[in-house]
Amino acid sequence: MIRDVIFPADSEELKALILEYADWLNIDLSYQDFEGEMASLEALFSLPSGQYTFAIVQSQVAGGVGFRQLDEHTAEVKRLYVRREYQGRGLGRQLMDNLLIKLKSLGYIRVVLDAVPPTKKAQELYELMGFRETEPYFFNPTPDTKFFEFDLLGSCPESNT
Repeated sequence: MIRDVIFPADSEELKALILEYADWLNIDLSYQDFEGEMASLEALFSLPSGQYTFAIVQSQVAGGVGFRQLDEHTAEVKRLYVRREYQGRGLGRQLMDNLLIKLKSLGYIRVVLDAVPPTKKAQELYELMGFRETEPYFFNPTPDTKFFEFDLLGSCPESNT
């Protein structure tokens, strides 16, 4: 099941998932004001400024993905993560398909993201989905970081609802 985070009920679970993701990355995220992000998750991931979605497997949070609004037409993918024990089930793809459909319905036309080296599996997924490498849209000091963009007007998964 894919569902949007509900505040404040899901606040602690969201915080735990994002901290687990950050630990897995093993990269200093201070350049992104990670502490500020963690202190303001509800504001960051509540519409219209953004949103976070969980993948739920047998009543457990298996992973999630979020977005934040960069401008009227551009959204940034944030914190795509599937817990190790749930990997290999296609949850990352389901989360991303759901996100792109949602972003298109909200009127966004462009999606961007940055991908640090430990996210090789996610980068393969992004390329498979039609994301293309692009120029950096902000400073990321992590060597070998890639930046991707996706045109929602060009192609987008179809809703199965």
